[in-house]
Amino acid sequence: MDDTAPAPAQADCLAAFAALRDGADSAPETTLELGEGCNRFPASPDLARYLSALLDRFIRDGTLSAYAGSRPTGTRGVMAELLGDHLDMHLDASDIFFTRGGTEAINLTIAHLAETGHGLVLPLPNYYAFDQSAVRWGTPVTAYYRHDGALHHTGTAPTPRTCLVEVLPNGVTGARHVPPAQTRPDFTLLDIPFQIGAEGSQPAAILRDRVHGLDLETAALILTASKDLSLPGLRAAIVVTRNKALLGHLGRDRFERMAMTGDPVGEIAMLVYVSLLAVADAPSEQTGKLVQIARDCAHRANLPALPEEETYRRVRDHLTGMSERFRRNALALEDPRSPLKPITGVEPATGYSAFAELRAPQDDFLQWVARCGRFGLHLNPTVVHGGTSTAWEALYPDGQLLRINLSEEPAVINRSLRLLGRYATGRFGSAPEARREVPHEKGAGR
Repeated sequence: MDDTAPAPAQADCLAAFAALRDGADSAPETTLELGEGCNRFPASPDLARYLSALLDRFIRDGTLSAYAGSRPTGTRGVMAELLGDHLDMHLDASDIFFTRGGTEAINLTIAHLAETGHGLVLPLPNYYAFDQSAVRWGTPVTAYYRHDGALHHTGTAPTPRTCLVEVLPNGVTGARHVPPAQTRPDFTLLDIPFQIGAEGSQPAAILRDRVHGLDLETAALILTASKDLSLPGLRAAIVVTRNKALLGHLGRDRFERMAMTGDPVGEIAMLVYVSLLAVADAPSEQTGKLVQIARDCAHRANLPALPEEETYRRVRDHLTGMSERFRRNALALEDPRSPLKPITGVEPATGYSAFAELRAPQDDFLQWVARCGRFGLHLNPTVVHGGTSTAWEALYPDGQLLRINLSEEPAVINRSLRLLGRYATGRFGSAPEARREVPHEKGAGR
């Protein structure tokens, strides 16, 4: 009897990623990755000290030794008040559901959409979790759309209901994508991966404008602190919705996993994050007032004290430095000597991610990407960012596009671009020679 479990189904983007990394140099000391999906800017030391003290408190007072009883119970109400003030909309505690990170929130929401007969309309590019969750739960993807709203229908049979997924800003391009012109969807899922690192219009104003057009009875927002705060391991996020069926699904999942789901540190971290967004969006002279409002709100709910005003100011300054790094690295892409060029209409506006086009087209783009990996330069092209090869070709025909991580140290970005320029013109040399060069460049100045 063969009881070997079958391999789980994979989204096309994950299969493409595995194929491109097959045979690539994987030693951290001998490789560079130009488009890693992780904020490489260090986390704020002041925030780290606050969270460390919070964890110590929760261990000492027994919060982490209980399933539910000793845990903070007012976080939903405080989040509703702080986020509602920031978005200029009324929210109730019942509209808030905490999850362990945005990926979990995406997965749980798409599982519910599968149960309720929804098909997905997804942006392209997108975070892999949307496609992978759709594959896992059997949620049909009926269409993909690009930055200007152009739509590619997948040919999947029509579904009883449709969910439009928006990512604001797009987690791969950093730009605000225009939703497709189509019949009003039955449900809208708005994912918000970044709010820090703006160029041009302030992200808070853009977000307010978008959410004011939504009915939370037929929509959900996902907000995470992981990317802006450089703390992906913290797994802190919320789902905001008034859709009773979705809230019921989230609640049942929590009950089934019980203590594995609760995260008091992550919940307080989300309160700090949302209050930081208010501070970052306002003039400096309003910082004291905004911090006091947030601290009073937490105090009334008998929650641990939020940071002092001076801590907020230092964290805000830290995030300003992070934003300046993003802008500096984005300028490197605009240099005519760069092997990459920006895509008109897809210029990054918020967050650490950008999407750019190779200036010197390759005969076989994906084979060339794989070869770069074998010579120590890991690249993340179109097909690893959701969708299918057919959708990519339809929406970005002949597009030789790569993701760039703007949070890297500028010296690392510049070295990576120089190496990319060499490889784009076929100057690979011998593998040992290239691998000797990469760690020498990567180590200098770090």
